[in-house]
Amino acid sequence: MKKRFTPLSTFLCAAVLFLFAGTVQAQNKNKDSIIENRCVQLLRDAEKTYEAGRINVIEDMLLPCIQSDGFSKFEKLQAYRLIILSKLFDNRDEEANRYFLELIKTDPEYQVNPVTDPSEFINLFNSYRTNPVYSLGFKVGMNSTKPNSFVPYGVYNTEENTGDYKGLLNVHFGFNADIYLNKKFSLGADALLSFKKYQYKNTLMDYSELTWKETQLWLELPVVLKYTMGQQKLRYYVQGGAAISMIMNAKANVTRKDINTQSNQAIGPDINTRDLRNMFNYSLVAGAGLRYKAGYGYIVLDAKYMYGLNNISDVHDKYSNADLVYKYGYVDNNFTLNSLMFSVGYYKSFYKPKKLPTHEK
Repeated sequence: MKKRFTPLSTFLCAAVLFLFAGTVQAQNKNKDSIIENRCVQLLRDAEKTYEAGRINVIEDMLLPCIQSDGFSKFEKLQAYRLIILSKLFDNRDEEANRYFLELIKTDPEYQVNPVTDPSEFINLFNSYRTNPVYSLGFKVGMNSTKPNSFVPYGVYNTEENTGDYKGLLNVHFGFNADIYLNKKFSLGADALLSFKKYQYKNTLMDYSELTWKETQLWLELPVVLKYTMGQQKLRYYVQGGAAISMIMNAKANVTRKDINTQSNQAIGPDINTRDLRNMFNYSLVAGAGLRYKAGYGYIVLDAKYMYGLNNISDVHDKYSNADLVYKYGYVDNNFTLNSLMFSVGYYKSFYKPKKLPTHEK
């Protein structure tokens, strides 16, 4: 006769298994706690042993706890430091270098203490590249873009009236990469999608007011050289370089109103202006920023001014859109595009410690 499990027996079995699992977990925690407490005591004993001059036993005392993860990160760094000091004072430089690399891998941003650390340890630290090699991050921000007209065009007397441009706010976002050349200089590059917007107003024939609002989407690649100053936690930098931008899309909202009555004389849907624009924009870049240390990276506040160098208006297509010319009385001026950009972002630093050549120390 087959035995059947009743709901009560099933519940009792589950309860027993749960209690058993909890007991095993508690035993493991107690075991880990015992190991950690033993390792902490060993670290204290190793410090006293080192101070007593018995440097030849330091490695054997501490290495098992390092290998079994019996230390916290801070304790592990202290243990490596004691082993390295014992190797240095025993003239076993090769082993000291090997353990120093392990220390730096544990904490890539480890810093020596000039007050408490012996000169031999500081000299060893200074013989390695401990600065970040590069950083990667993202940024978002706002920009204000204003055209700079240098040759006016129109269906009116352009010598008397050229119209006015106004920069409007829009957003941008993207990624950043910095390559650190040394402690002061780095090479930074952005890959940004920038939405830009500006307004153009003009009075036509003394009776019509033309309003043109154009929105553009650019893929922008600024490359700058940065010079960084300041303390470890808060640093600031100045930057300069160049940028190339490629236009992805452009459209304009156009209206023409009677000056006296403000009634619409011409209005319609947004007009695709991508074909009126040259594909590339070349700019000079200057700016400054702040970096605040956060973990193994930085929170960054960045400001850039991009000064356009080339004409954005395609001179071959100025009169190609009949609606713009005859309906609205609009013809593109020759103009460059300048942008002021403010961004906030986070960059994570990456390290690759190595022994420096003698001339780089």
